[in-house]
Amino acid sequence: MRLNRKNIYEINIWPGFVDILGTLLIVTIFTVLISTITQIYFNDQLQIKRGEISSLDNEVKRLLYEINAINVEKKKIQKSYKDLTASFKNSEKKNNELTEQNKKIEELKNKSDYLLKMKIQELDELVNEKGRLLDSLKSKNQNIKKLDTENKEISLEVFELKRDIDKLNKRLTELSKILIDSEEEDKKNKEIIENLGKQLNQALAGKVLELKKYQSVFFKKIKQAIGEREDIVVVGDRFIFPSEIFFESGSDIIQKSGYEKLSKIVLSLKEISEKIPDKIDWILRVDGHTDKIPINNEKFNSNWNLSSSRAINIVKFFIKEGIEPHRLVAAGFGENYPIDTGDSASSLQKNRRIEIKLTTR
Repeated sequence: MRLNRKNIYEINIWPGFVDILGTLLIVTIFTVLISTITQIYFNDQLQIKRGEISSLDNEVKRLLYEINAINVEKKKIQKSYKDLTASFKNSEKKNNELTEQNKKIEELKNKSDYLLKMKIQELDELVNEKGRLLDSLKSKNQNIKKLDTENKEISLEVFELKRDIDKLNKRLTELSKILIDSEEEDKKNKEIIENLGKQLNQALAGKVLELKKYQSVFFKKIKQAIGEREDIVVVGDRFIFPSEIFFESGSDIIQKSGYEKLSKIVLSLKEISEKIPDKIDWILRVDGHTDKIPINNEKFNSNWNLSSSRAINIVKFFIKEGIEPHRLVAAGFGENYPIDTGDSASSLQKNRRIEIKLTTR
């Protein structure tokens, strides 16, 4: 009886111990599973960022290639410019060709400026993309710190990612330096083109000065042919004739007395044109002017039409008398350029005029 009572009160602890061990095993397995899933997730994220950084590297290489192509094009432009400069020194007859080459250089320079602006814009976009990557990297770092701090492989990947970003920063700095050098080359080209323009202007000024002595002779011969008249004056490089000498009021038909005076001008022009050197590209310009009183008759509906028609008829007469057409220019200004702004009859008469000017093209 005593033995049976002892067995009844004896406690068996093994089932509880087995349950505890099973629970610990389940918790351990769950912890390992969570850690594995987390590691796989961040490995995928880091692989994606590596791909994005590789794409940026390829884009930077492409930009460097395009900038090298632009530099090659600039060297070609500089060589073309040197050839043009040498051609200008050899002969003044190639001035027109040199001007056309300068226009081409200007177009290429504008194109180069446009390409540089586009590359700078792309560079800004890369910098912005880098900023976004850095922000994303900071966010991922914060998440990583909250997870397994003992995961050495993830820390190593983060370190490599930072190192790649440093390399990208260095490449961006090199690209910026290349762009700055390109801008300096453009400034030098602009200075060279400006100097060339000054040389061209000096050459043209020399031709104008050479033509002035023939202008003086031409004006002197016209005065001698027409005679001394108070209403015919010389202002600067222009001969000013009252319209009444050649035309009746409101008409563009040259009067008989006007033909006589124009014939004397033609003789003087023919005589002086034989003495002007062939290298001076001279023209005789005929300008028609009216007063400010409006006109509206059967033939003319404005002063501008009247002044233009008068100048054209004078030029037609010169051509008929043997002056080459490419040496003549006709222009009408109507009432737009008065020499006397008054309203008196004398002021209006001064503004009704024909101006003849010997000048260069």
